[in-house]
Amino acid sequence: MERTREEIEREIIKFLDEHSTKRADPSDPNGGIKPGTPCALGTSKDNIPRVTPIDFYNDGLTLWMTGDPGEKLATIRSNPNVSLGIYTKPDRSKENRSIMLKGKASLVTYREQKDLYMEVINKIGILGTIKKAIQSGAVEKRSDLGITPGEDYESQLDKMMNIITMIKVEPEIIALRITQPGGAAEGAGERLVWEKEG
Repeated sequence: MERTREEIEREIIKFLDEHSTKRADPSDPNGGIKPGTPCALGTSKDNIPRVTPIDFYNDGLTLWMTGDPGEKLATIRSNPNVSLGIYTKPDRSKENRSIMLKGKASLVTYREQKDLYMEVINKIGILGTIKKAIQSGAVEKRSDLGITPGEDYESQLDKMMNIITMIKVEPEIIALRITQPGGAAEGAGERLVWEKEG
């Protein structure tokens, strides 16, 4: 049965909602996060591919991830074309779903896009997690963060905001693979493809 673009989009968003990392308690600003299914983020720099397992947060079809300074961010800066896969361990006794996505990544930083950055980290629970880590003293114990023991809360929070970069992935093509019990060997499957308009 042929599905409409809207039906395919709803199926994909339902999958992403089920597997996304989420804010643990949306009513509590310090609620933290509830881990979901990690994705495999594929990037490429100088024609050398790199895959990073990473948690994702979805806002509809747009995906968000966190990044510390390092190779992943440098790779995205040099080449914003990314691909990713989201899947769970296959179980041939039941329906299995997985996603392949191709899109463009952009980096959202506290320094350059403060309003958007704060909106996103608050919405998905990262801000609460950072605040908890500072209040518990866990941040002070990490020498790699450049925080001096005894440093005041606001200074620690500011440093953390400047360390963490948000990665925004806007999809261009998403393929949702649905395999029925028995698996692909029996031909029982469906591939739903969504493409960005224009």
